[in-house]
Amino acid sequence: MRKVILPLLLLGVMCQISAQSAKDITKDPIPVAMFQVTYAFELPAFDTRDLYGISHNLGGSFVYKTASNWMFTANANFLFGNKVKGDRVSIFGEGITTVDGEIVGGSGSMTELAVDQRGLFIQAEVGKLFPFRPNPNSGFFVQAGIGYLRNRIRTDFQETMLNTPYVVEGDYQYGYDRMRGGPAFHIETGYLYFSDNRLLNFSVALEVTYARTRDLRDYDFRVFTNPETGVMEPVGTTNPKDPKYNSQYHKPHYNDFYYGIRVSWNIPTYRRQPENYYYN
Repeated sequence: MRKVILPLLLLGVMCQISAQSAKDITKDPIPVAMFQVTYAFELPAFDTRDLYGISHNLGGSFVYKTASNWMFTANANFLFGNKVKGDRVSIFGEGITTVDGEIVGGSGSMTELAVDQRGLFIQAEVGKLFPFRPNPNSGFFVQAGIGYLRNRIRTDFQETMLNTPYVVEGDYQYGYDRMRGGPAFHIETGYLYFSDNRLLNFSVALEVTYARTRDLRDYDFRVFTNPETGVMEPVGTTNPKDPKYNSQYHKPHYNDFYYGIRVSWNIPTYRRQPENYYYN
């Protein structure tokens, strides 16, 4: 049912905007529906900084700006970064790595591995535009919203017939990716620009995202040497309620925090005003 209702609602909004857009965008605030392609450069803080470095964010949004300059946004974003902090032993444990932190493949030789960050962030936002030059539909804005954020470590390798690292292949990689996710709060402020001739439409904003996350994998495959006993022990369960839970490697909750700058390219759907022609 939702697959039918949502497109109909979107079509209704488009029709309403088309019917009302006879006003001149250069003189009057008008309702505008638009699609956005966005990119964000983000820095980590709090618990995120302990595991990841600089990250990037690519996404798409649907925005509806009312005639009174309220903004309603729904978006989805893909997170990625090439910096995972710590050496290979801390990432994969001592159980599957050599003393130098390398992983041996199926043929007995070292495997070239790349580890990086992956994640997603979906949300809904409400905001307000405060008109500024060059027209009543451009200006400074503030938006806030709630959503869901998830991040993890991705292991990538060049798979070969004889030297595949089976210890991190397929489902085994999920025991090392430390995936976590949870509800997130987002706020941003910036400038939205609509050109008078519809050729150039963009926005630039500063943003902050905070997520209260938890471990999403039930078990951590990593193994480390206990300094007290000298015996190698698995990290094991990630459930804080389990008696075997090891708080040295996991927390009941994480404070994931990202802040940075976002640039968006906007594709509005309002109709362009016809030119005025005068005849003698």
